[in-house]
Amino acid sequence: MRKYLIYYILLFTVVTGFYFLYAYFQLSGNQFIYPIDDAYIHLAIARKFGESGFWSINFNSFDSASSSILYTLLLSSLIKVFGENVYYPMFLNVAAGYLTTYWIYKYLKDFYSENELKLGLFLFLPVSLLYVMVILGMEQTIHMLLSVVAIYFIKKNFDSDFEKRDLIKLLFTILFLAMVRFESMFFIFCLGIILLFNKKLKEAVLVFLFGALPIIVFGVISVMNGGFFFPNSVIIKGSYPEGNVLISIWSIFKKGILLNISFYKLFLFPLVCIGIYLVDQYRSSKLKVLFKKEYLLFIIVGTILLQSVFAVIRYRYENYLMAMLLMVMVPMGIEYFKKIKLGRKILINYLFAFFFVGFCLVGVYRFIISDSAVKISSKNVEEQQVEMGRFLNRFYKGQKIVANDIGAIAYFGNVQLLDIVGLGSTDVARFYIENKGLDETRLNNKFYTFLTDYIAKKHYKVAVIYPDWYPDHVPNSWIPVASWKIENSIGTAQNRVVWYAFNMEDANTLKENLKKFDLNRNVTEYFYIYE
Repeated sequence: MRKYLIYYILLFTVVTGFYFLYAYFQLSGNQFIYPIDDAYIHLAIARKFGESGFWSINFNSFDSASSSILYTLLLSSLIKVFGENVYYPMFLNVAAGYLTTYWIYKYLKDFYSENELKLGLFLFLPVSLLYVMVILGMEQTIHMLLSVVAIYFIKKNFDSDFEKRDLIKLLFTILFLAMVRFESMFFIFCLGIILLFNKKLKEAVLVFLFGALPIIVFGVISVMNGGFFFPNSVIIKGSYPEGNVLISIWSIFKKGILLNISFYKLFLFPLVCIGIYLVDQYRSSKLKVLFKKEYLLFIIVGTILLQSVFAVIRYRYENYLMAMLLMVMVPMGIEYFKKIKLGRKILINYLFAFFFVGFCLVGVYRFIISDSAVKISSKNVEEQQVEMGRFLNRFYKGQKIVANDIGAIAYFGNVQLLDIVGLGSTDVARFYIENKGLDETRLNNKFYTFLTDYIAKKHYKVAVIYPDWYPDHVPNSWIPVASWKIENSIGTAQNRVVWYAFNMEDANTLKENLKKFDLNRNVTEYFYIYE
């Protein structure tokens, strides 16, 4: 069945290569631009850490804007050993993409038959969007790889009754999972609970220990350096109970699952399939039998629910879940299609087939809607974020700048940034966290006062922001100098940024600098009239 490995690798290579080249040939420069600004946050932190030891986008502070310990350390190590190169994220992602492809193939080959390999070949790219993850240049590809490897070794361990070598491999996979994305805690927690249900106390303790160790070590280092136990992005973007615990949990559940359309689009069909399968196979069995035999299903479903409630389900954050679902759905699908083919044409088999086809069609839908994003987003980021970085590097290098989309600005601009969203600025994140319980109106009013006073006291030079992102409204004292607008925006949060100064002298200087700058011809520049 080795020919299927060639098919898997060839399919991944062709699709990934096509979208990479399509995006590249739309760019005006001779350097590939990642389709998402966040890739440059990792590069900026890795460069600062590799060069000066600061875990930050800035020169002299600890600001944990990265939610991936492992990815930033890998990038930093490459910079330290080989020097700076903007293509390191691509190298790591391509390698992780091929390894993920191999481990999906290996899982289906080692534990199932040729039929599973064929169906897996058809589904693995549209379901997982692995090629998109590679091109984005983010840590999610490595997260997907480690998740796939973890599923493989969990099954291997249960089959071998946790033979020592298999257990060690699983534990080190868990260690790296905890380092690559903090939401891996959900997966590790579910695995530990399943082990406890199966009376594997020693193995459960080891899994919790290896999963918690890197998070605890990083958290202690972060707190010692004035940061939070968790990265800024985890605390700001995540959902967690506050105030009245029961009301808060209900609110989080409604937001993350009950009223979340993305949850239903992604997980309704596979969860119904899993439900049908469990009822069909174990309708008269005890619960402990299910936990013993269907441990993978419970681990994956538990992770899906925890991720949906406490973290983010949209765009790229869910694809490691889709890859794990693929690994359990393909064997189930083959089993039910065999039943129908053999003449067992009963309702429950047709119900499963219907929802499985829905699962496949969601994959096709994701493949289609990702098409324009992967093709256009690099061009968008080049025209907006990279241009802001180039301008700041030329005219404001080393100076204090206010921004709210910080990746390419930090990496290409080499400036001292205040991130008004808080991901890259701990002072802003601290304010947001301390006041998160306020209603939206009071929070915005208080946030407005804090930010405006902070920027004035710290003597920032200029600002370049999406005006709508400033809490309440942009201060009247700020002087709008110019706006940059791009067309067909898919890869950026908004299509227009505005440049501001905080006094008339700086406004005139900013205006002259903008006029001198060789702005990308696809960007529409508009100068404001001010007194």
